[in-house]
Amino acid sequence: MAKSVPDGYTLLITDLGGLVISASVYPKLPFDPSKDFSPVAMVSYSPHVLAVHPSVPAKSVKELIELARAQPGKLNFAVSGIGGAPQLAGIEFAQRAGVKWTYIPYKGGSDAVSAVAAGQAEVLFNGMLATWPSVQGGRLRALAISSARRVPSAPDTPTVAESGMPGFETGSFQGVVGPAGVPHEIVAKLNSQLTRILQTDEMKERFARQGTEVRTGTPESLGDWLRGEQARWSKVVKESGEKFE
Repeated sequence: MAKSVPDGYTLLITDLGGLVISASVYPKLPFDPSKDFSPVAMVSYSPHVLAVHPSVPAKSVKELIELARAQPGKLNFAVSGIGGAPQLAGIEFAQRAGVKWTYIPYKGGSDAVSAVAAGQAEVLFNGMLATWPSVQGGRLRALAISSARRVPSAPDTPTVAESGMPGFETGSFQGVVGPAGVPHEIVAKLNSQLTRILQTDEMKERFARQGTEVRTGTPESLGDWLRGEQARWSKVVKESGEKFE
């Protein structure tokens, strides 16, 4: 897609967080997320859930940090894949909390959730849509949500930010980009139409039922976000020293 004709007819909707993270995890990518795409529109956002197996003796973020500090490397952290957004969320959390855990990769978010629910691992960050049913069913205990504000569908669950990590926000950011060089007037028209559709009550309600919120903005703000996120995760990866193999 990055090498397609920039006429506005070839577009990509993708997890933008994963797109920018990949540049930090895999330095030999055949494209640069901040240079080889025309930002069109942010579409939606779904946070991660920080959850543990019910047997873990931690009922808050503070207690989890205390437990992890007391047992460096002993807690197994299930991730949906090497170098994905949930693992990077765990890495940033560990950096800021001063803890270490062992990352165990699985073939996807559902497998990671199943592993923690079965007691094969103790903790995870994972998308709310895939994780929340196991929380509601008592197979996992939610400690926090990675959104900037509490989510309406889980009002009693605190955010990571309010649990001692100001500014912490991770999750799945869906959006639309085109190849670099799409004319400004075409990008503006696409953005205007997508925003009009997404801001309808019907679309907001449909997204909310899936644990996702509509999140729109200008092409310029999306471009700034992409560059900022790429710099953020590059710093996190470099400082972590993690090897993604």
